[in-house]
Amino acid sequence: MMKPVAALSDSERFPLIDDLGFLKELRQDSSAPMFNFGSGDRLTSEKLAQVNDYATRARAQQFWQKGTQPDWLPAFLEWCRATVPAYRSYQPGFLQMPSLRREQIASAQWQYVSDECIADDMLVYNTSGSTGAAMDVLFDAVSQAAWIVQLEAILAADGIRLEGGPGRVSICLVCNQESTLTYASLSTYLRGAGILKINLNPADWREPQDCVCYLEKHDPEVLTGDPFTFLALAEKAPAIHPKALVSSAMTLHDGLRQRLASQFKCPVYDIYSLTECRMIAVARESGVYRLIRPDLYVEILHPDKDEVLREGERGEIAITGGINPFLPLIRYRTGDYGCLRHDNDLPCLHDLSGRAPVMLVAADGRFINNVDVSRALCEFALAGFSLHQRKDRTLEFAAWGEDVSEADIRRVFAKLFGPSVVCKIEIMGAGMPEGKKVQYSSEFSETDVCR
Repeated sequence: MMKPVAALSDSERFPLIDDLGFLKELRQDSSAPMFNFGSGDRLTSEKLAQVNDYATRARAQQFWQKGTQPDWLPAFLEWCRATVPAYRSYQPGFLQMPSLRREQIASAQWQYVSDECIADDMLVYNTSGSTGAAMDVLFDAVSQAAWIVQLEAILAADGIRLEGGPGRVSICLVCNQESTLTYASLSTYLRGAGILKINLNPADWREPQDCVCYLEKHDPEVLTGDPFTFLALAEKAPAIHPKALVSSAMTLHDGLRQRLASQFKCPVYDIYSLTECRMIAVARESGVYRLIRPDLYVEILHPDKDEVLREGERGEIAITGGINPFLPLIRYRTGDYGCLRHDNDLPCLHDLSGRAPVMLVAADGRFINNVDVSRALCEFALAGFSLHQRKDRTLEFAAWGEDVSEADIRRVFAKLFGPSVVCKIEIMGAGMPEGKKVQYSSEFSETDVCR
């Protein structure tokens, strides 16, 4: 039987790191947050070798040429058809294979796990975040650690290198939510460097000044977050010296990017990523997203049929590949839209319509992160929902699902937005809406929140 991750000891979480003194220091620091989770990379010698091999391929940045498919694609497709139950019925020929949608995976996740996977290797991550109904995404230790390799590939294009090593915090994942998992961890791949995940919410800290003190003391090499989190961090103005800020989950607009770059005196990157496969592409200033993953093949498909659009034509972004045997993807429709062009022989996404920031404001003027809304609504069996906020702060909510009442929804919104919030609620039953199943919109703009 697989041992629950929560029951693992630190030596089991970090089998290759003998000295865990720095981990204890990060946890027991007098200004440390009240961490609520234990995390480790679980990399053995064999798995670390696989991560290093992946890093070698990632550094090469060898993408497919315009009008061609990747060299690795035929072997990957054959492996999927041979070992993944959901793909066994697929006939040979990539363009004849059907596209895949999120709800298909969510309804039968075990069908997308390779027969070669070992249950004890499984890690689970919940996607109850900015878009889509909640879905647990399965990883193994290698594909989990690979996000650092992908981050390195982004930084390397500008000559930035993670130093890593014991006694140094290399990466800090920063959140600004009502609640989220927080932890201090180490990276075996980065030779024992610290990895932090913290929440700026004052409730996570013992004293109001501890958040700034902790960040200043450990001064991470790179910080990751979303636009609203970085805005909140900028307001706290810690005296830190990051090599880069990396924003994801929502589109980063130029005004905030420029403010962050000026204040923290470092490059600010906007990442296009999905929990299902991690990082896909990166933009810096131009708004053109350069693909960073040679192991992910990107197509642009017609919204209503499995037809590949020509280069430069706008459609739905679909991805194939990855290195996660617990969720190998074939023509997975992301729900995001754009067009693909080769710029200087590198494939790039243009006119990307992904997860734009949505300004939601509580009755007392507080900013509400839509991640908190998604998480709060996870207790209900909803196939999807839409939430719109008007300038007078009233809410308009529509949901697709069963066994949920207006009273239930009002209770959740009263807790999040304040008891005086006015809501118009419509429960649509079990039918499914077209397009993305979770959509947020608001009449508030970024300048309203950034005032």
